[in-house]
Amino acid sequence: MIRCISKKIYLALGWKLEGRYPGEIKKKIIIVAPHTSTMDFYIGILVKFWLDIRVTFYAKKELFKGIQGWFLRSIGGRPVDRSIKGNLVSQAVADFNNKDQHTILLTPEGTRKKVDRFKSGFYYIAHQANVPIVPVAFDFQNKTIKFFPTYYVRGDGASEIEEIRQMYKGIVGKIPENSIL
Repeated sequence: MIRCISKKIYLALGWKLEGRYPGEIKKKIIIVAPHTSTMDFYIGILVKFWLDIRVTFYAKKELFKGIQGWFLRSIGGRPVDRSIKGNLVSQAVADFNNKDQHTILLTPEGTRKKVDRFKSGFYYIAHQANVPIVPVAFDFQNKTIKFFPTYYVRGDGASEIEEIRQMYKGIVGKIPENSIL
């Protein structure tokens, strides 16, 4: 029922999907960009429920208080202390190593503000856990959620992060001036 309701709301808002979610891949990292607004969360939740994507997402621990914290945990949220460098990478790799099926979602910019580069955590999680990356774009200009082809890391570090970032060229977020390229 929630799948049907989510789909109807998503479509009623005029959004569409492009590409295919690779649900058959048991372990993966979904990266969503550009992340420019809180509205990304609400659009993402509709897609999560519509496509029945079982995902863990990490967010700053400050968001996990009271009823909001309960809600975020109930839909897959895990608090992370961003003041501890490398904490997310080691936590996520451990989660992948301890589960037969696991999907996490990250925003590679790490903030809703304008950035010129992606943070590297998503890449190092994928590399260390030996899992692929599913790049997803939230294109507010065209009201489209775009699933790019699954990306398998090679171990080239910065050049691969830039290669992935280039996939988002021309994608416009909710706040256009904060979009990536």
